[in-house]
Amino acid sequence: MSLGGRHSIHKVIGEVTRALVPTLTENEIQQRVCEQFAASELYSFAWIGHSIPEEEEVIPAASAGIAENTLDRIPYREGPLSQELANEAVRTREVAVGQNLVDDPPHEDWREHARKHDYQKCAFVPLVYEETLYGVLHLATNRSQGFDTAEREALAELGVTIAYAVETAKSPANTDRTEREEAETELTRVTAEPEQERRLYETIISSTPDLVYAFDLDYRFIFANEALLEMWGQTLEESIGKTLLEIGYEPWHAEMHEREIDQVVETKEPIRGEVAFEHAELGRRIYDYIFAPVLNEEGKVEAIAGTTRDITERKETEEALQKSEERFRALVTASSDVVYRMSPDWSEMQYLEGQDFVANTHESTSEWLDKYIHPDDQERVTEATNEAIRTKSTFELEHQIEQVDGSLGWTFSRAVPMLDDDGDIVEWIGMASDITEQKNRERELERALDLLEKTERIADVGGWEIDVETQDVFWTDHIFELLEVDADEEPPLEEAIAMYHEDDQPLVQEAVESALDSGDSFDMEMRIRTDGGDVRWLRLQGVPETVDGEVVSFRGAVQDISERRERERRLEKLVDKLEESNERLEQFAYAASHDLQEPLRMVSSYLQLLEKRYADTLDEDGEEFIEFAVDGADRMRAMIDGLLQYSRVDTRGDSLESVDLDAVFADVHQDFHVKIEEHDAEITAEGLPRVVGDAGQLRQLFQNLLDNAIEYSGDDPPRVHVSAERRGDEWLIAVSDEGIGIDPEQVDRVFEVFQSLHSHGEYDGTGIGLALCERIVERHGGDIWVESEPGEGATFSFTLQAVSNP
Repeated sequence: MSLGGRHSIHKVIGEVTRALVPTLTENEIQQRVCEQFAASELYSFAWIGHSIPEEEEVIPAASAGIAENTLDRIPYREGPLSQELANEAVRTREVAVGQNLVDDPPHEDWREHARKHDYQKCAFVPLVYEETLYGVLHLATNRSQGFDTAEREALAELGVTIAYAVETAKSPANTDRTEREEAETELTRVTAEPEQERRLYETIISSTPDLVYAFDLDYRFIFANEALLEMWGQTLEESIGKTLLEIGYEPWHAEMHEREIDQVVETKEPIRGEVAFEHAELGRRIYDYIFAPVLNEEGKVEAIAGTTRDITERKETEEALQKSEERFRALVTASSDVVYRMSPDWSEMQYLEGQDFVANTHESTSEWLDKYIHPDDQERVTEATNEAIRTKSTFELEHQIEQVDGSLGWTFSRAVPMLDDDGDIVEWIGMASDITEQKNRERELERALDLLEKTERIADVGGWEIDVETQDVFWTDHIFELLEVDADEEPPLEEAIAMYHEDDQPLVQEAVESALDSGDSFDMEMRIRTDGGDVRWLRLQGVPETVDGEVVSFRGAVQDISERRERERRLEKLVDKLEESNERLEQFAYAASHDLQEPLRMVSSYLQLLEKRYADTLDEDGEEFIEFAVDGADRMRAMIDGLLQYSRVDTRGDSLESVDLDAVFADVHQDFHVKIEEHDAEITAEGLPRVVGDAGQLRQLFQNLLDNAIEYSGDDPPRVHVSAERRGDEWLIAVSDEGIGIDPEQVDRVFEVFQSLHSHGEYDGTGIGLALCERIVERHGGDIWVESEPGEGATFSFTLQAVSNP
C-alpha cells in the first residue's frame, strides 16, 4: 500500500471512530459506520449484517453508498463467493477478501453489479468483541491495490471497536427507546452525563491511539483520554481544569491554540492543523489535530472537542519518500531512459516520463497499449505482460513504439513487480531505453551482411582472415562452398595451404609468410584441389593491415576464376585461329587483288586499242559499248583497291602515336585543291587537336569524308566544315556539309561494305569509302556515326583518343 493510501485509510477509520462517540443505539451505530465509509473516496459502499448463529445466516442491518438500494442489488445470500466469504469471516473471525469481481466473477449478478458501480474488490470484516460475533461489515472498493495487509489489520482493529460500541448500545439502559429518549431530554436539562453514556464514551475514545480531548470556553481542558495523558506524562487529576500554559505548552503554542479556539467559537466551523510537540516518553513528535465546536440546543458553542493524531512516522516517511522521489526524479532527469509505473494487472499506466522519446503522462490511462505500442507488437507485449503477471517475474521485451513525433521507434523495456508482505503485486516499476538507432544500425548491418552474402555468391567470392598471433584461419560461408569443404570448422593454416596444387603450394606459402613479415599485399592466381578431386583456379588476394610497421591483421578474398580461365584458354585458341585465318585471308586478298588486277588491265588495254584502231569504223553504239566496258573495268579496279585497303586497316597500318590533325587536314585540303576549284567548294576547319592515331589512316579518313561531302553536295556549291570538341579523354570530330542529306532510316546502311544509297548513274562511288572510315575509327578505339535529314545536309562525327600531354 502506498503512503498516501495508508494515510487515507487511517483517516477514514479515525472518522468512523469519532462517529461512534455520540451514538446511542445499535442501529445508529451501524448506519453511521456505513455512512462514514461510503462518504470517503476509498470505498464504493458499506453494509453491515447481523449474525444469526442458529440460522447460520447474516441478514442486512444497515448500508450506505451507491444510489440504488445496495441490499436489493447484491445477492449476498445467493452468490456462492459472497456466502463463502461471509462464512469465512464468521468462522475464522478474520477479514476475508474477494480479489477480482469483474474479470473472475463468482456470480453473474455480482459481475454486472461490480461493472455497473465500478468496484472490483470486496472485504468482509467480522465485528467481534470478547469472543462474541455481533455481525459482519462488508466493504467494496475500485482500488486495484485495495485490502492489502496493512489495511486488513486496521479494519480488523476497527471491527473490535464497532463491536464494543454495539455491545454497549445493547445494554439494558439503552434497549428501551422511550426511556432513552426521556433520559436524553433530562440530560439536556442537566449537565451530568448518564453513567452508561460516559462509560461508552470513555471506552471508545480510550481504545483509539488518537488523542481525544475537550476545552471549555476559557481554554481549560475538561476532558483528556489516556493517549493524551500519556503524551503529557500526567494524570487526569493533574490535567483537568488546566490551561495549555499550565499543562506545559510553550507560550507560542498555547497562544496559537487559543486563537484557533476563538475562531471555532466565532465561525462554529472545525479547524485543522499540524504542530510539533514533545511527547513525555517518545520525544519530539508531529501531530495532526482537529478542533470542532460542541453546540447546545440553542446552536451556541458550549465547548470545543478535539482529536489529535500522531503523524510522525507518516511525516518521516513522506520526507523520506520526498527525498527518494527527488533522487528518483534526478535520476530520471539525468537518464535517457523512459520511466513508467503500471497497475498490478497492467490495465493502467499510472505514470510515464518519456524523455522526449514518447509522450509523457502523469495521469492514469488504460489506453497505453494503443497509444504507445505499435499495432504489430501489441499482441507480443500483451503475451509478455501476462506471463510476467502469472509468474511474478521481471518483464523484458524489445518492441516497436510510437514516438512523440509520430514516427516508429524501438525500445527495450524492463519492469519489475513490487510485492507486498503477502507476496501480491502492488505495482510495476519499469524503465525503457530508446534503441531506435541501435535497431536501425542492426537492420543496416543485416542488410549489409545479406548484400555481402549475395555479392559473394554472385561474384563467387569468399572472405578469409588469419589471426596474426595464433595463425588460426577464419572463412566466410562461401569459401566452404567454393572449396567443397564441410562447414564444421576451418582447417589450420598448413592444411589450408596444402589444399593448393602441389606446383602452387610454395608460391602461396611464400606469399603468406611475406605478407605476415613485411606487410606486403599480394594478388595471385593459383590452382587448388577440392575434396572431390577437381582442380579449380582461384584468384587469391591478401591485404595485411599494419600499425607502426607491425602487421596487426591479415584479411583477404578468394574468387573462383575457373570458368574465366577456361574462357581465356578457349579465347586464346580462337585468337590463334583468327590470326591464322587473317593471315591466310590477307594472303588471299593480296593474291586475289593481284590476279584480278592483271586481267582488268589487259581488258582495259585491249578496249583502248580497239577504240584507237577501229575508231573510224565503229558506229555510235560501238563506241558507247566500248566506253561502258572501260568504265566497268575501271570501277572494278577501284573496288578491288578499296577492298584491299579495307582488309589491311588492322594489319598494314602504322603504330598509333601523337598526330596533329591540323597538319593532316592541311595535307588533305591541298590534295583536294583541283577538286575544290572544279566544284567551287568551300572547306573550312576550326583549330584541330592532337590525337593518338595512325597519320596515314587518319589522312585517308578525312579524304573519304570530304570526298563524300563534295560528291553529295547537290546542285549548290559544296560547303563543308570540320570542328572539334573535347569530351573527357576523347575528342569529338565532326564533318558537316549542306548537301542532299540522308534518310534517318538509312543512316546505318551507309557504313556497310558496297552499300550505296544511290545508283551509279546518279553518283559515282564504290560503296566502300564509309565502311573503310568505320574500320579506321574502330581501329583507333573510337565510334563513328551520322546525323542527317533529307535536304538538310549531313554531319559525320567520330571520336579519337586525346593525347595525355599534348
